[in-house]
Formats: sequence, structure tokens, C-alpha cells
Amino acid sequence: MIEAERSAGDPPTEARPRWGAFALVCLAYLGVTVGEQALSPVMPGVAADFGVTEGESAVAFGLLALSIAATNLVGGALIGRYGARVLMLAGLATTAAGAVTAAVASGFGLVVAAQVLLGAGAGLYFPAGLHAVPALATTGRRGFAMGIYGVAFSGGLTLAALLGTFGATHGWRVAFWCAAGLAVIAFVATWPVQLASPTGAPVSIRIPAKAVVGLPTVIGAAGAVCQYGAIPFLTTFAVDEWELRAGQAAGLLAVGRVVSILAKVLSGAGSDRRGPIVSARATALVVGATGIAWVTLPAGWPAYVCAIVFAGAVSSFFPVANMVAVDYFGSNGPALGAYRSAQIGIGAAAGWLIGQLGEVVGLRSTLLVAVAIPLALAAGLHRRLGRQPTPLPVTTTR
Repeated sequence: MIEAERSAGDPPTEARPRWGAFALVCLAYLGVTVGEQALSPVMPGVAADFGVTEGESAVAFGLLALSIAATNLVGGALIGRYGARVLMLAGLATTAAGAVTAAVASGFGLVVAAQVLLGAGAGLYFPAGLHAVPALATTGRRGFAMGIYGVAFSGGLTLAALLGTFGATHGWRVAFWCAAGLAVIAFVATWPVQLASPTGAPVSIRIPAKAVVGLPTVIGAAGAVCQYGAIPFLTTFAVDEWELRAGQAAGLLAVGRVVSILAKVLSGAGSDRRGPIVSARATALVVGATGIAWVTLPAGWPAYVCAIVFAGAVSSFFPVANMVAVDYFGSNGPALGAYRSAQIGIGAAAGWLIGQLGEVVGLRSTLLVAVAIPLALAAGLHRRLGRQPTPLPVTTTR
């Protein structure tokens, strides 16, 4: 087992960061994220093979997000009883199964079923990972650690987009085979990680109201609408509206995912220095402005650059939201699961609505509404600048 060794004179384990274990937690996050995000970059190829419409694509993206939302609740409820490590391993195993199912799919129905499995893998993992990060980092570096943890998500997004570019030439199934292989590697690497022992607490689904309607969810939901609603249609938009080739569209998304890595680090570090509210407002302004620009501008480099910045900056919402969630909920597993579930559920609804309304009023008009939502968040957060969140009491049932 990988664990921090202590001598009699050492400070408590919680006082020192355990970067080795933290790195493996991030690797696991990378593994589940690649599987979760593999469909969006290769959707033009999947649609061409199976004759998929925008509305049918929306069903796949919506079920993916709903599966994440549902299993976030399950994962949060089970942390106390089984521990974060067991849930991480379960999430990686489920991700591998989902990726293989997609890779061998003989029809779009199996691709959709695979999205449910991939969503379940990501959903089981997330509360466990978020539970582990503060315990592995020192108190004064939680924002930085959360940013690096977010980089693992951005790295997964980037790799998924790159696999989409590769899949445009070699077949979209290759992307899912690669996602399955990465999940297996992460499973093996995560197996020896030692985290806090489970408390043996009974399974609980008691969810504080703030986990569903509080500030962490509000910030995360703005990101989810863009991440799970708008961005899955970016490649389709680029092919249909800008007349780019599928590989070019996937490459554009891949560059945005690379940008998101730097954006995550800056967002997490900014939360330590200026507070999460200021960081969230800055992110909302950038995302809203660049989102409106790429949706409305004609094809050309100004639109492409705005799309890249938008795709990169969207992910910056989540380290900030996670920091606020940790401040609100501490290690309350059901609350952490419910917080994530609520924002992903909103993202699922957004993805479904964009696909359905896009067929009726046009994809450009529908996306314009979605990408403008962060500006509403920025306006609302303006009144909260300088205010600190009120934490919930953390109770542990044994």
C-alpha cells in the first residue's frame, strides 16, 4: 500500500501533503474523464455510421449526464461505508466496461447504453475523489490542489478530443478502445493507494437543501450547462455552420482542452489568493463573452479562437465550485454527491434541450441562449463579492 510513513516526532499526516497518493487520485480522475467525454469528439463519425440526428445525439448526451447525476448520489451515500478507494476502483472498472461496449457497438442503441455505463463510472468516482483531495493536501494549499485535480479532468478532456482527431482518420471506435485501456491502467495504479479507512457508517441518502440549491451548485451548474450542454455540440456546429471537416472540428476542441489545463491551475490558485467568489465571477465573464462571440461570428480565426478560449475556460468553474462545496459540506459524502448530481442533472437537461430545440429553431440560436447563462451568474455573484459561505455542520454517523 502507498501511504505516508510517520515517526514519533512527525507532524500529523493531515498536516503534510501526500503528493504521491494525490497524483494517483488524479490519474484515476483522468481515466474516468476520458471515457465520459469520448463520444462528443467522435460524434460526427458515429452519426455518419448510424444515421444519427441531432435529437438522437441529445438523447445520448443527456443519458450520459443523467447517469453521472444518479451515481453521484450513490457514490456519496456509500463513501462512509466502503471508503473512497473502493468507489474509485468501482468507477474505473465501470468506465472500462462502458468503453468496451461502445467500441464493439453494432448500432447506436449500444452506443447509448455505453454512455450510461461511462456516466456511472464517472459518477461513482467523483464524490470519492473530491472527498480525498482535501485530506491529501494541506489546508493552505487546498485551492491549488483542487486546481491540479481539475487539471486531471482537463487532461481527460484534452485526451478525449485528441482521440477524436485520431478517430476521424482511423475510425471512431479506436477512441473508445484507448479509453478502455487507460481505465484499466488507472485501475491497476489506483489499487495500492491508501486513503482514510471507511467508518462503516450505514448508507445514508439524507441530503441537505444547500447541496441542491446552494452556491456551490449554482456555480457548478453554470459550468455544467456549457460543459455538458453546449460543448458536446461544438464539433457538430463547426461541421454544419463553419463547414469544417470532422478532424478539424475535433482538433479545434482539442486545443481548447489544452487551454483548459492552464485555466484550471490559474482558477485554483486564484481561489487561494482572492477567494472563490471573485474567481468564479471572472470565469463567468470570460466564458459568457467568448461563448456569445463564437456562436455569432462567421467562420474564421476570430470565431475559432473564441471557441478555443470558451472550451478552455468552461472547466475553470469546477475547481471553484468544488472549493465552495468543500467549505460548505466538509467531508459529508451525501452532500458532496448531491451537489455534483444537481449540477450534472442541470447539464443533462441542457444537453437534451439544445438537441431538441436545435432541430426546431436552429442550433445557433439554441446555443446562443446556453452560452449566455454564465453572464447571468456573473451578475448574481457581483453582489456576493467579499462574502464568505456559511458552512454546514458536518456530522458523521457510525
